[in-house]
Amino acid sequence: MQYFVHNNKKGILLSTAGGSYDNPGDDPQNKSSLFGKILFIELKSKKNYLYSYGHRVIQGLFAANDIILSTEHGPRGGDEVNKILFEKNYGWPIASYGEKYSFDYEKKPTYKKNHQEEGFEEPLFSFITAIGISEIIKLPNNFSPHYENKFIISSLFGRSIFIVNFDKNFTRVINYEKIFLNERIRDLKYDIKNKLILLALEENGELGILSLK
Repeated sequence: MQYFVHNNKKGILLSTAGGSYDNPGDDPQNKSSLFGKILFIELKSKKNYLYSYGHRVIQGLFAANDIILSTEHGPRGGDEVNKILFEKNYGWPIASYGEKYSFDYEKKPTYKKNHQEEGFEEPLFSFITAIGISEIIKLPNNFSPHYENKFIISSLFGRSIFIVNFDKNFTRVINYEKIFLNERIRDLKYDIKNKLILLALEENGELGILSLK
């Protein structure tokens, strides 16, 4: 969940999963279903409505000003970083750069590989093979002069964090730096006061702390 202001109304963005294995059904493409969506819930009226759809399993959300970014598990491969736009369709389970877990690579692809040709939004970036993508946060510019305007993406299967550089308008990933930690990282938070990156390490229920020192 993330706090967000939409059409001058304060609320929260909430993501829901939409079929995570080989038989996802049609919920992510069905606008009357709550699943496979990002929903906006107004704090005052408690009204909720669809913000975007066609999602598989969103693991991380970033929202600030008018920019919303999500990190999303693909199927077998194809983890995505998406720029979320109001009422746009992100293609699942019709389009994905991943494949079914049971997929036979001697056969034709199960999912469409060009989102745009099918009328869907293309991901800003797709990790092939998948990294088990999890959270995304923005590093404050005072953390380090070497990491201004950078984001951190964490991973489970990849056992790493990725320092990511987007272009000015968030239309693509320019580059990323992979830092291998040999831990499954489920969540990230930033401690503003102490300039620390906090990591939720999944396997042993531990807290990881990264600093410049």
